Amino acid sequence: MTATVTARRVVVVVALGLVAAGARAAVTPPVFEGTWIATAGAAPPLHGRWSAQAIPGRSDEMQGSWSMVNDAGDTVAQGTWSAKRSKRGFQGSWQARASTGGSFNGTFEAHLPGFKGKTLEDMFAATKTAQISGYWKMGRANGAWYLKGAAPPN
Repeated sequence: MTATVTARRVVVVVALGLVAAGARAAVTPPVFEGTWIATAGAAPPLHGRWSAQAIPGRSDEMQGSWSMVNDAGDTVAQGTWSAKRSKRGFQGSWQARASTGGSFNGTFEAHLPGFKGKTLEDMFAATKTAQISGYWKMGRANGAWYLKGAAPPN
């Protein structure tokens, strides 16, 4: 085998490896959606919708959006969030802008005893059949939250 043929084979093998790696990187993680409810002391519960997607190539890091609606279904706040898996669950931060113009931010966490999934993406996938919960904080205000994913199609 000549050096030219060997060099061409190496180039072909490297090129195929790069194409395969690019194909894996191009896979877009699924988007999960659902509803949420949160408590805030003695006030009536807050509620709205959420979406979540893993950061490509990092299934233990998620980002998403959320909205809060009033009882008439009008959006009164919307924002974004991000989270990373921790030893006992996950931790993250959120930001929002109210329809009146004010902005807010805070943190949240969840402990997931008994969760059998391997990644944070697995945990969000599990919201299709199970509710998950945790705690949120914004300055001195705090409360509990509950996520439920959209029901699987029939």
